[in-house]
Amino acid sequence: MDEAGKTTFWPMGQRIVVNGQAKQLPKVFNSEEELARFLREVVNKALKDPDYQEKFFKNGVPKPNFGISVDLKKVGVNVDGIDVVKLEFKFEDGEFVLKTAYPTKGWTVETFIPGKGGWQ
Repeated sequence: MDEAGKTTFWPMGQRIVVNGQAKQLPKVFNSEEELARFLREVVNKALKDPDYQEKFFKNGVPKPNFGISVDLKKVGVNVDGIDVVKLEFKFEDGEFVLKTAYPTKGWTVETFIPGKGGWQ
């Protein structure tokens, strides 16, 4: 599936209306703080996994901008309804900074694709 124009949402029980189409999302996270703790845990565990560590560098040099898809089972994180998250990083001032993160797979993940049928 083409990634351009695609939007996924964290399942926090919110009601989202896009182009007149409404969707009630399931509630997996109770607050933004709980979501932030989850993301910290995923990033920390991914950084300890050699398969993900190597994606931060190319020929021993830090990549300036990149994304990795993290399989939560692989890193030992269990959240009902979310199987994979995408983490987007930027290398700034000598360190990797998480710029954005979003779920990509799981039964609670809702996706809106304009021009391709809307909600998926």
